[in-house]
Amino acid sequence: MRDPRLPRLLHTEPLFPGNGLPPRPGEDRPGLSPFGRLAMGQCLGKSSILVYDSRVDAVQQAPVDMIVVEGDDLDAFQLNLVLHPPRVIPLAFCDLPLDVQNVTGEQSNSEVACGDFPGTKDPIRWPPLEALIEFGVGGVNTKVVVDFMNGVTLSVIASYLRVSALVTQSKRCGDVFGTSAAYYLAAHVGPGFAEAHAQRTVFVGDVDDNDESDVFDVPRFAKVAVLIGCRARENRAPTLTIGWIRFFQDPKGEHCVGDFFVSDNQARVEVPNAGQYFSVFNESGHKMKMAVIFELAI
Repeated sequence: MRDPRLPRLLHTEPLFPGNGLPPRPGEDRPGLSPFGRLAMGQCLGKSSILVYDSRVDAVQQAPVDMIVVEGDDLDAFQLNLVLHPPRVIPLAFCDLPLDVQNVTGEQSNSEVACGDFPGTKDPIRWPPLEALIEFGVGGVNTKVVVDFMNGVTLSVIASYLRVSALVTQSKRCGDVFGTSAAYYLAAHVGPGFAEAHAQRTVFVGDVDDNDESDVFDVPRFAKVAVLIGCRARENRAPTLTIGWIRFFQDPKGEHCVGDFFVSDNQARVEVPNAGQYFSVFNESGHKMKMAVIFELAI
């Protein structure tokens, strides 16, 4: 006789086509749905065209997402996300069509011509392209912005994933801008794990010698910070970057939780707890354009 204390099915009706056990969420989705494909070890990928205008000082985001994957909580598992190297479409900005998402002929940094970019009198100047990644499980989700660089891989554990391209930094961020053009950005995701290589670069602008920059937000998931600097082209030879990275609890920079001295570009400092904001103090002996590269823990 069956022990009544043992678990048993709540469904006791006869099993026949159309009258069986109720479906289990996460296992009954169509095979071509995003998580249906991921469950079979397949990858998802898509491209998007970001029309970038260097005259705009606001955030510029592509109108089409590169990846949108939605699933149940039971779908959450390790996802390997790849941001492909960015490309540019060699068309003059004023000649771009309205339906730019169908434009093709994209070129990478090694394929684009060394001469003047169409519609300009200068070679291409790549903007600081970024990816906005939103991920989570159930009612918990977060967003993080990462550098596109020349391609990057990272991992997230999630049942929901959305990836789109954008540019958040402009001329007011230390004269950092690029050539106005249509940029081709692509990404794909699949099951698996990748060693973390994500980073976020925050340009703080020109900082005078023995002077401090404005206070900036520490990027989400920031773990390690590296101070970098560069002099203008006419100064020719580069010089050593010397200064401080300062972390604060408040956006006014009045409650410091860590001052880290940096005497070369290889010095790595840990972001302290409660350090939600940061600034840069320049001691290089001259005015310098400076930035901080944050390694992200994703």
